[in-house]
Amino acid sequence: MTTPSTTEAEKAAREVVDRLVREGQMRRSEGARLLRDGLPIILQGFALGRLRGKSEDAITADLEDERDKAERRHASARTITARRSALLSLTTAEFAIAAWEGLRRDLAAHLAATS
Repeated sequence: MTTPSTTEAEKAAREVVDRLVREGQMRRSEGARLLRDGLPIILQGFALGRLRGKSEDAITADLEDERDKAERRHASARTITARRSALLSLTTAEFAIAAWEGLRRDLAAHLAATS
């Protein structure tokens, strides 16, 4: 069995990073590090979740819940440190959601090509 590529996951994650860089919330070097080091960790986490029986819908719901919590935390943050910490959580959630959506497209394309 061939290993599916993750080009859509990488593209989706890169789009989030590019937006954050444009908005000034992240430096280009931080974005490159997040893509290089963070994306493989997130993808591995998704794979482990699926291997342990977690459904795609459950993963999606968990990611959306985390994003919603991070948005509420960011909106209610009063100090610069609290805002920065909440923004980091929000960025991570957005990055993970984008990677997950891209990974689902990658897997669909792989299954279509191999069946």
